[in-house]
Amino acid sequence: MPVDILALAAHRDDVEQTCGGTLLKMADRGYRTGILDLTQGEMGTRGSAEDRAREAADAARILKVSWRHALDIPDGRVENTWENRLKVARVLREQRPRVLIFPTGRGDIPITTRLRCWDMKPAFWRDWRN
Repeated sequence: MPVDILALAAHRDDVEQTCGGTLLKMADRGYRTGILDLTQGEMGTRGSAEDRAREAADAARILKVSWRHALDIPDGRVENTWENRLKVARVLREQRPRVLIFPTGRGDIPITTRLRCWDMKPAFWRDWRN
């Protein structure tokens, strides 16, 4: 079942830190919420990708998220490429969110800054054809 609200971020803990409270509040109001992590977190300095997966599952339960998925974009390589845009577009086509929460980024985190440079184009990618 598609989600009403989808939060998209580079790393598995980014959504929790930036809009976790919003997702919890929306879930409590009856909206189906989801999280799309672009990476698996394999370059994390405090644990492995498996550790990040367990933490993400715990966080999804706590935030009452209906759907969560991590793409296979290499950690540290979140770049605005055709291939990466298609990966996001496939999820948007599948989930059909009415609201997309997208990071604005901070200049001191390079990967988030690169993601911010994608602008809001993912909202339109869902209608692209491969």
